[in-house]
Amino acid sequence: MTKNESTLTFITESLPQFEVGEEYHEWLELSGGTPPYSFEVTSGTVPAGINVTSQGTVDGVPLQPGDTTFFVKGMDSAGASVTQAFDAQVISQP
Repeated sequence: MTKNESTLTFITESLPQFEVGEEYHEWLELSGGTPPYSFEVTSGTVPAGINVTSQGTVDGVPLQPGDTTFFVKGMDSAGASVTQAFDAQVISQP
């Protein structure tokens, strides 16, 4: 029997709610695989004013309310990858 390699998985499965005009900063996290990791949005729509960086930060200031879904691919340095869907809910300020 061979040793099982660590499977690359997203630790971050969802994002907190966004609020229009409020600064937002979250980290995407992976486990397993071979660090360092990188990230890219592969499809869907990131809320206007929000950026997803290759280092795994989700930050910015949302510009308008609405719901959207986007997909992020996480990759390790050995070439393994995994994709996670994120539902983004942007609400108006009270």
